[in-house]
Amino acid sequence: MEQLKNYIYIDMVGIDSLLSQITPELVETSHIQTTSRKTGNANGSIGFSELVKKIFKADVSVSGEMESVQVIDRTTTQPYEAKILQIVQYIEKHEVVLKDRAEILKNYQDDKQNFVLFTMPFDTDFYHNDWFETVDLANQFGYIQFYKGGDSTNKFKDTYQYHDSYYKTMALERIKLTMNLSIKKMEPLGGMTSHLAMLFRVTEGINIRLGVFGHIFKLTESVYQIKPYAVWRA
Repeated sequence: MEQLKNYIYIDMVGIDSLLSQITPELVETSHIQTTSRKTGNANGSIGFSELVKKIFKADVSVSGEMESVQVIDRTTTQPYEAKILQIVQYIEKHEVVLKDRAEILKNYQDDKQNFVLFTMPFDTDFYHNDWFETVDLANQFGYIQFYKGGDSTNKFKDTYQYHDSYYKTMALERIKLTMNLSIKKMEPLGGMTSHLAMLFRVTEGINIRLGVFGHIFKLTESVYQIKPYAVWRA
């Protein structure tokens, strides 16, 4: 059984927009009719039971009792998890789904729409000893930036390893990812004991493992930006 996801961000409008391009059947509507009775008499030129028959075409017979009919219109929608699954299944057939950084480097296609669906660690500058000051800054900017920077610390290490795997590793390490999460679409930041506060305090904003479904764009040969549709703690 797949592990349940703990979402910190969902772009509902964006997900519905994608799904509407695949199928117009986003909403299912059902009509519910319930009938209740109580003692009493119906007054007027037309009996209440006859009125019910005319309006609802109901087969009722009431004597010495009052009858009321309650009509409820109930609208249900697909869960967003199901919507995402439907979108991913479509994308896998018609566009590109990239599952990790290595696939981004190898399989990104300029002539198609590219999406990501993976779990990986991200860093963020959204961490500070003064949590409330940090939240105020996030509210001013309107988003929190997450990124996975390339590793340049070993730039001159293993200089003489000129085999193919060495060049592939160095190219992979140079890939930089950036992702902005709108605070309006995130779970509430809350106070010091909120889930997000605990997440940032424990990790100090480093190596936060996140699952991501989103649209990815190549900005340069080594820099990619993710437009997220759903992000969860992994």
